[in-house]
Amino acid sequence: MKTTPYFTRSLFTLLFSFALLITACDNPASSDGDSDHDDHSEPYGLELIMNGETVIEYFNGQVTGDLHINEGEETALITVEFLNEEGEHIHDEDLDEEYSLGWNIENENILSIEQHDEDGRWSFHMHGKSAGASKVQFQLLHGDHADFETPAVTQDEAIEIHVDAVNQNE
Repeated sequence: MKTTPYFTRSLFTLLFSFALLITACDNPASSDGDSDHDDHSEPYGLELIMNGETVIEYFNGQVTGDLHINEGEETALITVEFLNEEGEHIHDEDLDEEYSLGWNIENENILSIEQHDEDGRWSFHMHGKSAGASKVQFQLLHGDHADFETPAVTQDEAIEIHVDAVNQNE
């Protein structure tokens, strides 16, 4: 069977288009020149560290540890350490200045978070406003999206912080 020039050209065009599509999918490019997604370790978890001790860890979908704050009080400085797939710390220098810490609080009448410039971008204080419990979702923000999030405050496995009532009779 003899192939026609039209058939050969059509086959070539189809194969070339397919090759371009495959190449484009394997090598994503961003219109803003942002290629640092390939330059850093992806976070899989985090630790909340206070006074040198891990008080809460989220890793492999599990929350361990807990944090209790007295009503009307502020915690010592809490620092977030992000964890890679092996559970090792991702160092601050691996996350450029485009990254920041974000959070969502289930009930801001019970708990608030305060972050000061002098504390650094990965550290903050929690304030116990009134007795109860509130879930918190932490995020590693990169521009207008989150590269990592703990479970949402609407989920059962979300990180929960407890604010304990202070006995006024003591």
